[in-house]
Amino acid sequence: MQLIRLELSGFKSFAKNTVLEFPHPISAVVGPNGSGKSNVADSIRWVLGEQSIKSLRGKKGEDMIFAGSNTTQRQSRASAVMVFDNSKREFPLEFNEVSIGRRVYRDGSNEYLINDSAVRLKDIIELLAKVGFGSTQHHIIGQGEADRVLYASPSERREMIEDALGLKIFHLRRAEAQRKLARTQENIKQVQSIQKEIQPHLKFLKSQADKFKISYELRDTLKRELAEYFSRKLGMIEESSRRVSNEKEKPFAELKKLESEIAALRKKIEHGDRAAKPGDAEEKEIEEKLRKIREEEMLSLRELGRLEGVIAVEERAERARAGEVIPKNDAERMITAIDTELDKILKREIIGEILSALQDLKTLLKNFLKNLTAEKREEINLEGKRSELGALKAKIEKLSEEGKKLAEEYETEIANARKEAEATRQDEKKVYQLELEAGKVKDSLRSIELGEEKIKLLKEEFEREIEESKAHMDWKIVAAEAYSSGEEAEGARKKIERLKVRLEEAGGIDPTVIKEYGDVSSRDEYLTKELADLEGSKEKLEEMMDELEEKLTGDFKGGVSKINGEFQKFFETMFGGGNASLKVIKREKRKKVDKEEEEFSFAEASEDKEEGIDIIVDLPRKKIKSLDTLSGGERALTSIALLFAMSAVNPPPFLVLDETDAALDEANSQRYAKMLENLSKNTQLILITHNRNTMKCAGILYGVTMGSDGISKLLSIKFEEAGALVA
Repeated sequence: MQLIRLELSGFKSFAKNTVLEFPHPISAVVGPNGSGKSNVADSIRWVLGEQSIKSLRGKKGEDMIFAGSNTTQRQSRASAVMVFDNSKREFPLEFNEVSIGRRVYRDGSNEYLINDSAVRLKDIIELLAKVGFGSTQHHIIGQGEADRVLYASPSERREMIEDALGLKIFHLRRAEAQRKLARTQENIKQVQSIQKEIQPHLKFLKSQADKFKISYELRDTLKRELAEYFSRKLGMIEESSRRVSNEKEKPFAELKKLESEIAALRKKIEHGDRAAKPGDAEEKEIEEKLRKIREEEMLSLRELGRLEGVIAVEERAERARAGEVIPKNDAERMITAIDTELDKILKREIIGEILSALQDLKTLLKNFLKNLTAEKREEINLEGKRSELGALKAKIEKLSEEGKKLAEEYETEIANARKEAEATRQDEKKVYQLELEAGKVKDSLRSIELGEEKIKLLKEEFEREIEESKAHMDWKIVAAEAYSSGEEAEGARKKIERLKVRLEEAGGIDPTVIKEYGDVSSRDEYLTKELADLEGSKEKLEEMMDELEEKLTGDFKGGVSKINGEFQKFFETMFGGGNASLKVIKREKRKKVDKEEEEFSFAEASEDKEEGIDIIVDLPRKKIKSLDTLSGGERALTSIALLFAMSAVNPPPFLVLDETDAALDEANSQRYAKMLENLSKNTQLILITHNRNTMKCAGILYGVTMGSDGISKLLSIKFEEAGALVA
C-alpha cells in the first residue's frame, strides 16, 4: 500500500489547493524556517485522526484553518485528503484508490470522509488499525519529537510498540469487547433487577391466571356441553315436529274428506227438503182432482143406478105387460155382482167421501131389490132413458179411467215421496255415522294438537334457555342427533346447570388482568431469554477477551524479541558498537480511591500490576546509568535506531520524519541516510529536513516557500529527471 498524494486546501499556511505527489519511496520536503513545511506532517497527523490540537501546534480547531493575511482573506474551512493505492486490497474496500479526508469549519465542527462519503472517526480509526496505523502515531515523528520514545512512560512505549507490531486492531477489538462486556454486565444487572421487581406481581397474576384457567376450563366444558345440548335438543324438537306433522297429515286429510262428504250430504238433504215442498202441492192437486172425479163418478153411478132401476122397472113393466116378468134370481145376481164390484172399490181405501158414496150406492141397490115389485107404473120413454144410461155409463167409464190414472199417478208420487224420504233418512244416518267418524278423527287431531302445543312450549323453553346461555355462546346451533328421551335431555340440562353454578362459584376474572399476566409473563420469559442471551454473550465476550489477551501477549512478546534483534543492529550501526534492548517490566499501578473512603479508611489503596517497556542501552566506551544521562545526539540516535527497528520488524505503509536528523553530525548523518535507503525498501518515507545527506537519498524534493501573502507554495524537482537533464 502506497501513499499516492496529499491534497491540502485552506490547511494552516496552505491557503490554496496544494497537491503533493509521492511517486518515489523517499520524498523530501525542504525549505527555510517558517515556510510551512512542518504543516505537511501536521496535515498527515490531522487526517489520521489526531485529536490533540496541542500536538498539531494549535489551541483550537479553528487554528487549522488559514487565518488570512494583509492581502488574502481567511478561509472558512480547511481540508486535507490522503489518497492511497489499494490495488492489493490492504484496505478492506473494493476500490483501487482509497481516500481518507478530514474537514474542519470555523465553528469547530469536523467531518471525516472515506472516498468522499461521510463517516465517523471510529470508522477511520478501525480502518487505519487494520493496516498498522495506531493512535500513538509512532510512524509520524514531528519536529522536536525525535527522542519522544525515550521520554515516554513504559506503558506509552508498550502502546507504541504494539502499534508498530500491528496489534492495535486487537486492542480495539478487546476494548470493544470490554465495552460490550461492561454493557452486557450492566444489562444483566438491569434485567435481574427488573425480574426481581416484577416477580411479586407476576406471582399474584399467576394465581389469578390459575383461577382463570379453572374458570376457562369450566367455561370451555360448559360451551361444549351447551353446544351438544342445544344441538341435540334442536334435533329432538325438529324430529318431534316432523313426527307430529306426519301424524297429523293423514287424519287431517281424512277429516277434510269426511267434512267434505258431510257437507255434500247435508247439501243433498237440504236440496231434497226444498224439492219436497213443491211435490206436496202437486200431490194435493192430484188428490183434489181425484176427489172431484170420484164425487162426479159417484153422482154418475147414483144416476146410473137410478136410471137402471127406472129402466129395469120399465122393462119389467113392459115384460109384465107382455107377460114377461124378470126372475127375482136374475135381479139378485145383478145386485150381487154390483155389490161385488163395489166391495172391490171399497177395498182400495182411497178417500172417505168416495167410500161413503159407494156405501150409499150399495144401500140404494139393496133397497131397490127389496122394493122390486111387478105393479104397473107410469109409462116412460125407455129409449131415452137407455140412451141416457149409455151416455152415463160412458161418462162413468171415462171418470173411472181418469180416476184410475190419477190414482196411479198419486200412488207413484207417494212411492217417490216415500223413496225420497227413505233416501233422506239414509243420508241423515250416513251423516250421523260420518259425524261420529269425524268426531273420532277430531279427537285424534286434538291429541296431535296437544303434542304440537307441547312442541311449541318446548321451543319456547329452548329459546329461553338459549337467551339465558347467550353469554356463553359464540357459535351457530346446528341440529344433531336427537335425545332418545326427555329424561336424557333433562339429565344434560341439569349437568349444564351444575356447570353454571360451579362457574359462578369460580368467580369472574377481569380480562385485563389475564392480558396483563400474559404481558408480564411474556416480559418475564423475554427477560429470562434475554438474560440467558446476555449470559451467553458475556461468556463469549470473556472467551474472546481471553483469546485476544493471549494473542496480544504472544504476539507482543514475539514482536519485542524481533524488535530487540533489529534494535541491536541499528544501534551498533549508529554508535559503532554497544548494546541496546527492550525489556518488558511490570510495575505497580495505583487505583484511584474515593477521597471520602481515603479519609475514613485505614486500608491502603489496592494496587494492580501493568506491563510496560523499559529501554536498556550500553554505549561503547561509555558507562551510563539511565537514559537521562544521554546527550541530545545520543538520545536522537537511540530513538532513531528504535524507530527504524520497529519499522523493520513490521513495516508501516509510510513514515513521516520531521527534522529527526537535526541533531546529527556529518558522520551520523551519512549513517542515517544509509539506513533510510535500506528502510525505504519496505516502507515509504516522507522526510522534512535541512540535512543535505538526507536530501541526497530522496527521489523527489519539494521546496516550500512563503511570500508576502503568508501562503505556502511548492516547488518540486525529481532528481532522476534533473540528472537526465544535466546529462
